[in-house]
Amino acid sequence: MFCTVLHSLKSPQNVGTIVRSHVAFGGGPVIFVGQRKPWDFRKGTQAFSRKLERLAELVFLADDDSFFSWCSVHSYSPVAIEITAIAVQLPGFAFPARPAIVVGGEAAGLSSAFLTRCEHIVAIPQFGPAEYLNVGVSCSIALYELNRQRSDRNAVVGHKYEPAQAAHKQLQRTDHA
Repeated sequence: MFCTVLHSLKSPQNVGTIVRSHVAFGGGPVIFVGQRKPWDFRKGTQAFSRKLERLAELVFLADDDSFFSWCSVHSYSPVAIEITAIAVQLPGFAFPARPAIVVGGEAAGLSSAFLTRCEHIVAIPQFGPAEYLNVGVSCSIALYELNRQRSDRNAVVGHKYEPAQAAHKQLQRTDHA
């Protein structure tokens, strides 16, 4: 089980993209840190999330201390996705059993004080001239890498992914037809 943590994000498009990826990869709670009030999933956000935020547990935490306390209580290991000299490169990174994948605000990222409290800092390697990836893209790449080797993938049935149990039942019905 993993959770996705959005620290001080402002863009509805980024929040919507991240929530969509989070739900698609089967995450647990989506944690919002640093929001003065619960995130408002309005039309702009929903255009990207396709209203999938309804399928996720949303947790709102006021500050960093509340977040690290929450992680401790719920046995999550904070894994920051950030470009720093001390970050481990994403390919080959061994995720902990219960990672809290943390991405920071669009302009400033995650503070050095926050990063020192995380159990891991991971960077996504880049090869082109762009300084950094969009936060929604970065989070989606990290979630993909986290889930890449899962054995319980959902099956493709027709043109959609369906839960493994539903796909198994569908296959049984066609075998008996």
